[in-house]
Amino acid sequence: MLSLKPMKLKGPLQWSLPPSKSHMIRWLVMASQSSGTTTLRFSNEPGRDVYSMADCLELLGSQIERNKDEWIVTGVGELGFTTPKQILDCGNSGTAARFLMAISACNNEEINIDGDESLQERDMSVLSGVLRELGCTVSEDTLPLSVTGPLKTNSASLDISTSSQPLSAMLLAAPRFPFPINLEIVGKAVSRGYYEMSFEIARSCKSENNFSSESIDIVPWDVLVPEVVNVPTENSLLPIAMLISELHDINLEIEMAESSPAIVSLAEQSEILDLRDESDLICPASVLMAIGKGGRITGVTHVRGKESDRLDSTIYLLRSFGMYAEVTHEGLKIPGGQKPEAPRDPIETRLDHRLAMTAMVLASKFGGEICEPEISAVSDPGFISRLLELGD
Repeated sequence: MLSLKPMKLKGPLQWSLPPSKSHMIRWLVMASQSSGTTTLRFSNEPGRDVYSMADCLELLGSQIERNKDEWIVTGVGELGFTTPKQILDCGNSGTAARFLMAISACNNEEINIDGDESLQERDMSVLSGVLRELGCTVSEDTLPLSVTGPLKTNSASLDISTSSQPLSAMLLAAPRFPFPINLEIVGKAVSRGYYEMSFEIARSCKSENNFSSESIDIVPWDVLVPEVVNVPTENSLLPIAMLISELHDINLEIEMAESSPAIVSLAEQSEILDLRDESDLICPASVLMAIGKGGRITGVTHVRGKESDRLDSTIYLLRSFGMYAEVTHEGLKIPGGQKPEAPRDPIETRLDHRLAMTAMVLASKFGGEICEPEISAVSDPGFISRLLELGD
């Protein structure tokens, strides 16, 4: 448990972001399937999710040399992935679990996949259903589970209304598919930026596959990865920095890439914040709206399937610090001008790294005790030390 007393900060102060775990995990998957060597360069330490993916890929036969500012990945080439003797432990990473499920479908032998308590509660039925339609054996719809390939049929339907990860998983595992497959796309897409990222990275590795909102033919290809890849920062954590700045009335100087549309809307205090494609922002965004002008968050019903039920977790966090919001059919309605106060009880982080970081930022201003704060290392291992150092 981390006990925080109110901090008095004077700006401007420096703040940094970790490398994007979404980008880095995808590049690890691509580089591991290539016949060459790729150097992934980045600033600051990668999150624990990235390490979980790297550990699993090494068990499948990839070689990853991990240095301070760069990882050097040697792919398995024509030999392909091997069958691991150990269980593939994905830790807290839903991305790793789904990507590894699709990769395992290309293997003729059983591969076992597991994760932490939070990950074991997440629904994998969309992807397991697709793999079963394609002729694979998948033991369960939640972790732990086993996958036995290979693919035997060439068509299935894929629902993209609750997560983009199954589509990304099928695309990035496709180099090892024995034949092209057709996916009938069902539902209104969410988190579109993530599957767009997957298609973009695949194209950088010579894939000619393109997204279609109705039906996609995913064709295997020979992966050719650039020799050097510069991994961008995790800009989905920018609202955390924005919250530090607002609560303490200081300027934080941050090196970052271009902000996303949702982050721009949040900074401009728009009355309606559509997080259909950026639902990971909901915890800090809700607090920023509560202490600001208020408004509505829409497009986030699918966040109930994240590391925690993030609608319920966000309401819990707000209430713990003396604020409130109303759940609507499309998200949250949040009154503005609210005044946070110190929580009476320790804050449960529910094995959700974004909930934990938001709670710690609030506690840095009002005080509080945070349970299992170390879960923040899933995306940002340096978060706690950087936050505490602001008060030095």
